[in-house]
Amino acid sequence: MTRSILAGVLILLAAAHANAAPLQVCALHPLMADLARQVGGERVKVVDLIAEGVNPHRFEPRPADLQTMQASALVMAAGKNLEPYLGRIRDTLQGVTVVEVGLPLPSLTVDPHGAVSCCPQHAVGTPDPHWWHGVDHMRRAARVVALAMAQQDPEGKTLYLDNAAAYGQRLDQLKRWARGELAKVPSAQRKLVTPHNAFAYFAKEFGFEVIAVGGMNHEQNTTPRDLAKTIEAVRNAGVKAIFPETNANTKILQSIATATGTNLGTPLIADGNGSGKDAGFEAMIRHNVEAITRALAPP
Repeated sequence: MTRSILAGVLILLAAAHANAAPLQVCALHPLMADLARQVGGERVKVVDLIAEGVNPHRFEPRPADLQTMQASALVMAAGKNLEPYLGRIRDTLQGVTVVEVGLPLPSLTVDPHGAVSCCPQHAVGTPDPHWWHGVDHMRRAARVVALAMAQQDPEGKTLYLDNAAAYGQRLDQLKRWARGELAKVPSAQRKLVTPHNAFAYFAKEFGFEVIAVGGMNHEQNTTPRDLAKTIEAVRNAGVKAIFPETNANTKILQSIATATGTNLGTPLIADGNGSGKDAGFEAMIRHNVEAITRALAPP
């Protein structure tokens, strides 16, 4: 084969690769969509079925969502029983790989001390599904995603693994920054009083205690008895601030803060459902670290 012919073949192959359809990845969690974009780059097309700012706990796939998933090569879920409908999806879809990104990662167990759960399937003693609050977990998850993408697109394996490694380096820097900021909070104040027990992975990684109390979550029906127990729990915690979650019932929270002499901190992003400048994993961590430090560190 002459050099000119060989050069022509290489050009045609390059053009064919450039025009190849990207790998379509469907995400059932906003942070899984963010992770897919970080790892896949321009080689993948990410379809986020959960709109920005929406709580993934309340998502239920519709027929149109199933059609979108069927047209994808990969469906990415957070796993650890966050999505109780995954069995139905697997039974419905044909030839589509469903990846539970968090499944290979170490699990914490929902602690009786934080007995306010997000939903019935995440009650005391079950695996805590909120693994994405651990920066180390998210770094490891990037490799899980890279390998899953490489199985569907072997030619992109090097790119996916390189992107995952680069993302991991950014997360290492993020963790060092977070540790430095949170070190400003005195040990007696290193308690997160939150609407439900969603921050255990964050607390373990950064040396905090989570105190989840009832009456603060917009998904709960608050009774006078619940409110009294919440007020007592906040007083016993001895903290300067309590933290609502995004979209929480601020009227109830303000009454709790008034009764206990505490402040309301900036709402924390618990389920990766940040929006605008707070969308995505890195922005979520920065938002939460800044909110916690601002509320609990000395002036």
